[in-house]
Amino acid sequence: MKLKLKSKLLFLSILPTLFIAILSFMLLSDIIKDRQNLNLTKQYILEAEAISKVIHYMQIERGITAGMIAHNKTDERDINLQDIKTFTDKAVLDAYNILSKCDLCDSAEILNTLQEIKNRDNSKLLTLLIHDAKQYYTKKTESLLLFIKKIPSMMNDKENRNHLQAQSYLSSAKEALGQIRATLMEVYSNKKLSENSLMSLVKFLEIYNLECANFKAIATDDLIAIYENHFKGEAVEKTMSIINSILEHRHNTDLSLVESSYWFEQSTISINALRAVEHDLFARVLSLIDNKKNLIFYKILLVSLFLLFTIITLVFISVLIVRKILSSTDSLEKNYDDSISLLEQYRATVDRSFIVSKTDAKGIITYVNDEFCKISGFSRDELVGKYHNILRHPEMQKKIFKEMWHTLRDLKKPWQGEILNLKKDGSSYWIKAIINPILDKDSEVVEYIAIRTDITEIKNALIIDALTGYNNRVKLSNDIKELKNISLSVFNLDDFRQLNDFYGHEFGNLVIIEMANKIYNFISKDKKLKFFRLQGDEFVVVGIQYDRELFIKKTKEILLLVKERFTMQNEEILLSCSCGISFEDDDHILLGANMALKTAKKSGIDLLVYNDSLSLNEQYKNNMIVTKKIADALNNNNIITYYQPIVNNTDLAYEKYECLVRMRDGDEILPPAFFLDIAKQSKQYFGITKAVVLQAFEMFKDKETEVSINLSINDMLDEEVSNYILMMLDKYKIGNRVIFEIVESEYINNFEGVLKFIKSVKRFNCKIAIDDFGTGYSNFGYLIKLRPEYLKIDGSLIKNIDKDRNARLIVSTIVDFSHKLGMKIVAEFVESEEIFKIVKELGVDSSQGYFFSKPKESL
Repeated sequence: MKLKLKSKLLFLSILPTLFIAILSFMLLSDIIKDRQNLNLTKQYILEAEAISKVIHYMQIERGITAGMIAHNKTDERDINLQDIKTFTDKAVLDAYNILSKCDLCDSAEILNTLQEIKNRDNSKLLTLLIHDAKQYYTKKTESLLLFIKKIPSMMNDKENRNHLQAQSYLSSAKEALGQIRATLMEVYSNKKLSENSLMSLVKFLEIYNLECANFKAIATDDLIAIYENHFKGEAVEKTMSIINSILEHRHNTDLSLVESSYWFEQSTISINALRAVEHDLFARVLSLIDNKKNLIFYKILLVSLFLLFTIITLVFISVLIVRKILSSTDSLEKNYDDSISLLEQYRATVDRSFIVSKTDAKGIITYVNDEFCKISGFSRDELVGKYHNILRHPEMQKKIFKEMWHTLRDLKKPWQGEILNLKKDGSSYWIKAIINPILDKDSEVVEYIAIRTDITEIKNALIIDALTGYNNRVKLSNDIKELKNISLSVFNLDDFRQLNDFYGHEFGNLVIIEMANKIYNFISKDKKLKFFRLQGDEFVVVGIQYDRELFIKKTKEILLLVKERFTMQNEEILLSCSCGISFEDDDHILLGANMALKTAKKSGIDLLVYNDSLSLNEQYKNNMIVTKKIADALNNNNIITYYQPIVNNTDLAYEKYECLVRMRDGDEILPPAFFLDIAKQSKQYFGITKAVVLQAFEMFKDKETEVSINLSINDMLDEEVSNYILMMLDKYKIGNRVIFEIVESEYINNFEGVLKFIKSVKRFNCKIAIDDFGTGYSNFGYLIKLRPEYLKIDGSLIKNIDKDRNARLIVSTIVDFSHKLGMKIVAEFVESEEIFKIVKELGVDSSQGYFFSKPKESL
């Protein structure tokens, strides 16, 4: 339908002015909101400062009270006690008044705590045992500290939030030092260092050191300078010296050398020094906020003047161009017709390429295209007039849709995300959707348009086990996080490796499928049970809100089912199975089940339920033996390096060798799985790293081929190991032939430290590779941040790529993405010619595996 432009353009010419006016209001509104946020931030900081004062005086009062009880003084009128109570009461009153002023703050709980502190005389603290009195103060102080720690999470101002976070760490450190003061007051008063006092001292000293480290990690340089300016001097040194003296001479220290009053005086000065740091920190933050508020005032003034000038200018320009606009209506109408034609073609193209639907403002479907009907299985008549929940899958969380409607209806912004839908036949499919609200001239929603793409194949590749078609480890990890009150049993087929070796891997795979089908069919009718293939010959059953005894009974029935004799390719198969059950919390349930499984296997029993009393003595004994073997190997040069070639897929040249660590134990050569984890626990891991680096550099110093060395994140972050590697690079001058492989299964917390190491070795022309990519903590973001030259795809994706279509899809995606970033790809676990042909066809640059050569001690 054509617009009657000649009759409407005069009206339309004023729209720019209206637009600028709306923009002005929105901009000013945002600035005013910023000012309101700053006022709220200032309120939070004043609250934190007030609570911090209460904590400070409560710490001093705790020390004085503990000292009086230790000296059997029960006179409430003691001048020192009265003075500090006065300060505490004033601080409590100030904090109460400040917190009461904030209508937006959730302060009921902390106000109750302050009221309890105000009424603390009712507890008759001087009549209590010293431990009970200290416990009273400690609990109240912990409540106050917890409130301070919550405040940063309520703030939008990142800079001030970090300052306040730093202050919360400082408050916790000060509280720990206060606990140390109270503990040693009791020790010096009684002239006796009990085991409980010693344990308490060690505990709070660890907390003090940790919170100081946290403070320094998050604090800015100027805050660190404030800290170092205040927290120094003779009293601080004396305080730390007394604490260290107690710890170093715990069994023969002479407690009469230090009077309790002297200790209290020195430690109080140290605590006051930390309090001074807090005071200056709050002063600085409040000053920053005031400066920001002043800046906002000038912003409002400047924006207002600018917008006034803009509106005047636009009005003038609008008047000038009206004649030109009115004279051009014929041309505009023609362009409009052309645009409508193009839009119709665009719409037809979208309809053919995507899954499209429209709904009215209430969410009722008004239009679906053919692709929508095709994938859902519903006809157009069955969908139009219905809500989209006709497609809702029961596994989709309600909070996702709640967030979606909040974005669309309340914020009136586009929403995009991934949704699991239900087809008419009951099967499911994944879509990636972009939903856009269509607004009228009053900014009210009139309808919604949704454009979707089918991502079922990609999603299934991540959460479905390629061999059995059931849920995999990734899906299990997700469900453990999302489900509540779960039970878990893990099943492992006994001696399955022997069956694989005797019948072959293809036969073994058929047995795995048969076992998976057996277990799934047995439990599938129970909606409170879920089945997963964990890995290899391990399966998991999860019970959701399941009775404990009933779950154990069901697990025993599964064990009996697995042990039933069956025939596979005319071969009669009889299997046994071990099982571990866990009812632990979400973070430890799988670990507990695995531990129970291992213990059951070692004990020769079918089933074991995890509990804290499971004996780990044998494991500890084995760890001690292996720890000694590692130490002997390091001393006797029995940590050795094997080398496996990395082959160029184009010309089959042996271009590189990866160094693989082994340990010689008599006539045996032990793989790293036997000793590396224990080496990390016994702090011998870095010695192994140095030994590998030395042997690798010696082996390749006169060769032209490149050498690849595995490094963990801890290797790169350890200053001693890092300096050793840089020294060896400088000494041997082979940096241009050295590749450092970062173990990708480790999560990188300290990116700055890792990037610093990479930058250091690249000065020697070294290259970086990401190892085991595709499992563990695989993250494409790592690649963008670390910018490695090589990417090694994990063997779990490669070894079944000739049978697993999903693995091939994932590898193809990794290759395309990496090549676009300029990285070369290495495939691990290339064990057959068929696998080699596939990875070469997918564009993988190099291969490594037994198809070419197993690891050898010499080249």
